[in-house]
Amino acid sequence: MTTPAEFKQLVTQLQLELTPAEFHGFLSGLIVGGVQDESWKTLTYQFTNDGHAFSQAPLKTLENFYQGLIASYTEANTLFSLWLPEDENDGFALADGIAEWTSQFILGLGLAQPKLSEEKDEIGEAIDDLEEISRLGYHDDDKNEELIEAGEEVVEYLRVLALFLHSNFALNTTPANKAQLH
Repeated sequence: MTTPAEFKQLVTQLQLELTPAEFHGFLSGLIVGGVQDESWKTLTYQFTNDGHAFSQAPLKTLENFYQGLIASYTEANTLFSLWLPEDENDGFALADGIAEWTSQFILGLGLAQPKLSEEKDEIGEAIDDLEEISRLGYHDDDKNEELIEAGEEVVEYLRVLALFLHSNFALNTTPANKAQLH
């Protein structure tokens, strides 16, 4: 299993201009959206590395990580701890990480589900909530403790939303289920 330090090191090895929160969010969005074939690599190259493939050693590590992340969603364990700030007492870093993860999650999900904006009912509400969360911010005079408390609640809500969307998009990818959705 990957640790937060190993995941951060992977992001560094891949020479991405993304934070661990952003990269985890992007990959999670692809997975939740149902991308389980090799197209995730092409999408990742295009949207995180200017269309260029990664070197072989970090790519192999990334492939293993992606497969582990798919398995974690199937087991209802989203590996959220990998992108949370190293200093768990920094509410400002937590708020930044939440916004970063969520905006990239929406990007990955949108790439996997191009008609995402047409979703209604609970799915549409979940997407609306994600968009609101991606715009969260704070003021410099906010209290750190309050940001930590609120942030922990938002992280748990994001985890539940991700699992809900995963069950809708990724676990319902059989042709029979797709026919029923339309």
